[in-house]
Amino acid sequence: MAAPDLSALSTGFFELGGPVFGKKVLEWNLRNDGIQIRTNVKAPQKLVKMSATGNVRPYAEADHFGTGVAFTNRTLTVRQTKKDYPFNPEEFRNTLLASLNPNTMDFVPEAVNQVSKEYLNDLMANALYLGVYNGAGTAAADTVTGWGTIIAAEITATNITPVVTGAITNANAVSKVDLVAKSAPLVMRQLGMVVYCSYSTFDKYAEDYRSKYGFQYVPSLTGGYRIDNVNAELKPVAWMGTSNRLIATIPQNLVFGTDIEQIQMHATPHLDILQIRQKMPLGCEIQDLGVLVVNDQA
Repeated sequence: MAAPDLSALSTGFFELGGPVFGKKVLEWNLRNDGIQIRTNVKAPQKLVKMSATGNVRPYAEADHFGTGVAFTNRTLTVRQTKKDYPFNPEEFRNTLLASLNPNTMDFVPEAVNQVSKEYLNDLMANALYLGVYNGAGTAAADTVTGWGTIIAAEITATNITPVVTGAITNANAVSKVDLVAKSAPLVMRQLGMVVYCSYSTFDKYAEDYRSKYGFQYVPSLTGGYRIDNVNAELKPVAWMGTSNRLIATIPQNLVFGTDIEQIQMHATPHLDILQIRQKMPLGCEIQDLGVLVVNDQA
């Protein structure tokens, strides 16, 4: 465990400067992104898909019994993550605690809360999309196999055939997004879909849209960015980083599994030091590949 990082503090800073404020980080807003959140996942869960086999045929008096209902499944596996660190108020005696009682200082829970926010930020920025689970790893990217990694593996296994868009630029982004959206199966076009993209891809789309049509690409009354003449919404998400991938799917098809959708904290006093372990189990999966369309960019 590492001690608090005080390298950037100046002696007496707290007394001469303003109040301490927390670093701004990404918000944990997967529900707003249309992700299916499964809680209380204490063991691998089968995401069972029910479908029908055979086909409708003209009436005949003879029997023609087939297999009827079929079941397939994908598996959501949730694994534990953690962060260990100590908190020793004595480290701040000549800086932040110079004029305050270290036994009653309110910023102790606030400091822990900031660590929690950055815990979630690390998962959002580095794990949920391109993470690859590695139980012997030491970074956020080792905690879970993310949606982008799953998609790449399914493409390699020929379970997904990507739409060929080539590179997306600020001169072609509108047509490339249209191509992916209009390549979706009829059920997606009828039900409505989300096309996930990174903020960098969205910037290219907005610039191309403004250049082609002469006005700003603006959200609809519901706050989403509707794609012209397609029952679809273009949604930039932080967890895709700077990816050039487009992911078209129905809402709730991308699955995030956990136990309780918050960080659990275990704090143990040791003399005058708090030894803190924070934990959050998580797993990513795609429920149904049949309602997922992606392009050929990583």
